[in-house]
Amino acid sequence: MRVSDALATVATVVFGGVAGFLVAGLAGAAVLGLLGLAVGVLAARANVRPGITSTVFVGAMTGVLVGASIVETICLPGTCPAAELTGGAVLGIASFFGVGLVAALVTRSFDEYNEHVEAGTPPPTPGCESDAGPVGGDQPE
Repeated sequence: MRVSDALATVATVVFGGVAGFLVAGLAGAAVLGLLGLAVGVLAARANVRPGITSTVFVGAMTGVLVGASIVETICLPGTCPAAELTGGAVLGIASFFGVGLVAALVTRSFDEYNEHVEAGTPPPTPGCESDAGPVGGDQPE
């Protein structure tokens, strides 16, 4: 495991623990801290970039906090902890996939740009998806 992978794993454990503590106390801190450890180790073994790992996990834990807070705001104090946990879990999972998708697309875009630069070809620009042929027919020039 590289140093950057270890730092990303520590970041996911810490942020998972903090988010879990804010949602469900010490038990939540333990569960989400262990989840952060698992995500960090699995991402390091899968050779996922550490910046992507920590970004996606922090986005997911932010979703957990937002989901639990929304339900907590709707309910009377202390009346629906199960609904808070469910709301946090649902929004956390949705955030994990949403942030992960955006991170994957941005990373792919930067990789394609760098490949063009290294190959000495002009980098792609917006709108270059189609090669328009010569104007002809009834099209104005």
